[in-house]
Amino acid sequence: MTVIDLSDQLDDIRRRYPEYWNSDEAVRELQTLWGGADCNDCGVFERDETIRIEIDGQKSWYGELRIAVAPNGWHAIATSYWYGQGGGGSSPSVWNRTACTTRDEAVAAGINELIATFEGIRDWKGYAPQNQSALAQRMIETLKAWLSHSRQLSLF
Repeated sequence: MTVIDLSDQLDDIRRRYPEYWNSDEAVRELQTLWGGADCNDCGVFERDETIRIEIDGQKSWYGELRIAVAPNGWHAIATSYWYGQGGGGSSPSVWNRTACTTRDEAVAAGINELIATFEGIRDWKGYAPQNQSALAQRMIETLKAWLSHSRQLSLF
């Protein structure tokens, strides 16, 4: 997997723009880094692909992977997740610390991020509904199967 680490460039921009989160100039620099990417004023890509993976029969348990392709061919990813007690997520943006060079790499990276998220939900030590650990494990297995299936398809 070829992942491009953009941490140095992002850290440099953050140093040069003390209020980088509110700087049009910082966003413009990042747009240039991503090959002139179309994004909103916060740096979120305008267009992306969404892949939703859910547990059969459990409408409140699913993960989403969003992939945006920049003009330079880099792929930005972001994930969102939902389960019985909550959820979270983000959108792909020019502020992403990494870029993938292919869609397949982006999908694998996003699925692995979702697996790690659901492992945390499965292993939660505080209060959780009785079935949360088992449902999180089902979600992990579903994500791993989806990842395995997508890899097999790319072999042919």
